[in-house]
Amino acid sequence: MLYSKLSTIQNRAVMSPEEASAPEHPLQAHLNLPLPLPEQGTIAEVRRIQLRDRIPGLVKRLLPFDGELTWEYWWAVPGRMLLPEDVELLKRDRQRVETILAKLIWLFGGYYFEQTSPREGELQPLKEWQQIVQRANHLGFNHYLLDIDYLPIAIKPYNSPQTTLNDLPVECIAESVAVEPAHWHIEFFQVQPISGGYDIEEPKPLCSCQIWTGKPFLRSCQTGDSTIRYDLWISQPLDITIPPWRYQPEPLPDESSSLTSEVFK
Repeated sequence: MLYSKLSTIQNRAVMSPEEASAPEHPLQAHLNLPLPLPEQGTIAEVRRIQLRDRIPGLVKRLLPFDGELTWEYWWAVPGRMLLPEDVELLKRDRQRVETILAKLIWLFGGYYFEQTSPREGELQPLKEWQQIVQRANHLGFNHYLLDIDYLPIAIKPYNSPQTTLNDLPVECIAESVAVEPAHWHIEFFQVQPISGGYDIEEPKPLCSCQIWTGKPFLRSCQTGDSTIRYDLWISQPLDITIPPWRYQPEPLPDESSSLTSEVFK
């Protein structure tokens, strides 16, 4: 009986190699072409180069599923425009991505957030990805794409005297520790046509889903009291992209290094 239960869970929750692999970009050969860094060129300059050289606005991102498996996802680079090939690829790959998200939500539950959603205390998770999608549809996201971040566990001092917590004395807030377990952050967005391609539609209402592996909380160092909070914002995304979206050309070897390499051959 135990083995039959495990088999059922594996069918619903374990990712296959086919699901983990993202499709190739139709402009695969152009992904490594150089673009100025954000601090080295304006958005208009970057986009002119994109159009001229057909450089995608996407890079492939690696996201953890567990300690042994990562999965691939096409991610929109900030400041770049999306070429028609980019948008077509995101649309074509969306079903695979949503299949993975459905597995994670089945395992952990998902929390849907809009601008007015509560973020303190115990919240009721949703157990089906389609429940998240239905709420996004009601907010106007009917033809949507997805942006995903994975945020590893973060444990940091929390010093915010402006914050008021019902469950903690005010004098304890300045001496607290914030803990955010590892989680996935999924944001819905839509695109609008611009000359030569697409841009992410702005302004967009807050519409996101968070899949937490544990409950984020704030604990007082003085009293030991804690409260659950989903608005601590202390984590940083794990940003592993292929190719690196901050393009760094390889330095050419100087004459002295060439001589040194000859000596040690």
